[in-house]
Amino acid sequence: MWEYPEYLAAVVFAAGGVVNALLAPHRFSTAVLFCLAVTSAGLGMAARSAAAHPTIATVLAVAALLLAFALGLLLLADGVLLVRRYGPQAALLATGAAGCAVLTVLGLDAVFHAVDGEAFDALVVAVNAAAGYLTLLFLVFAGYVFVRGRSTPLPEITHVVVLGAGLNGDRPGPLLTGRLERALAIDAARAPDTLRVVFVVSGGQGDDEVRSEADAMADYLRGRGVPDDRIVREDRSVNTGQNLRFSAALVDGTTPGHRATVVTSGFHVYRTTLLARRVGVLVHVVGAPTSPAYWLAAALREFAAVLWLERLSLVGLSLLLAVPVATAVFEH
Repeated sequence: MWEYPEYLAAVVFAAGGVVNALLAPHRFSTAVLFCLAVTSAGLGMAARSAAAHPTIATVLAVAALLLAFALGLLLLADGVLLVRRYGPQAALLATGAAGCAVLTVLGLDAVFHAVDGEAFDALVVAVNAAAGYLTLLFLVFAGYVFVRGRSTPLPEITHVVVLGAGLNGDRPGPLLTGRLERALAIDAARAPDTLRVVFVVSGGQGDDEVRSEADAMADYLRGRGVPDDRIVREDRSVNTGQNLRFSAALVDGTTPGHRATVVTSGFHVYRTTLLARRVGVLVHVVGAPTSPAYWLAAALREFAAVLWLERLSLVGLSLLLAVPVATAVFEH
């Protein structure tokens, strides 16, 4: 096996993924390790299949390039569309930048292939390995977020915590309206003879907002017929971690033995669950629908945020980058 360092790396990553799955089955780092294993094994198979079956290898390489090109164009087009619709927000600009990055990698790949030399060959492998790993990881993450965003609330809940989002003037914006409607739907789906849920609206006032998100959400719920005694405001939080901690403190202080469901946007469910575990808040998180045009940009932002939370992803990427370099050394 020492003759095939990519396969050795794949075995190590796979073993790490199994251990991680047993110890922490819900952590995204498990998916990171398995993606590293698949990518490392794929590098080894691609390198050896190219010599034995050059035609098949060429077809697969072209298919992979076309897929990457399509993904880059999709990200770029989605970023441009969203910036034109909502203005130059950082998350939307990042979507277009990600598309440009994918297309740039493909362009550099073509340039490197046009230059002879073993050093450039190793560089091509390294660039493709890193890009392939991140692309595979993002696709896995997007699928995971899509599934988790469709989770259903637990039975017999007493509270629904609605996490804040941006306002449109003094009223909830599209994302926040979707969350509020999801919370109302959860309450409406309960049996008529059960107690109505208490809505905890959580969100402070941002620097660019004219009022707190909690106040805007409370007004929206009142407008939909929810009485004041079923609305609890948490208007100090400025991020998701604070949303969870401050809301939990309010509910714990008034309703011992409660069962709460947190409502956020579908793309935000997984990271909210991670943050809830980190701050020691045991809640179930469900998602509200999001516009398809916005979902890709939001998923990309969540991907970057989760990579930062899950530091193992960055370590894994560094280890993966060492594999093609080691291969080049061993083979040359």
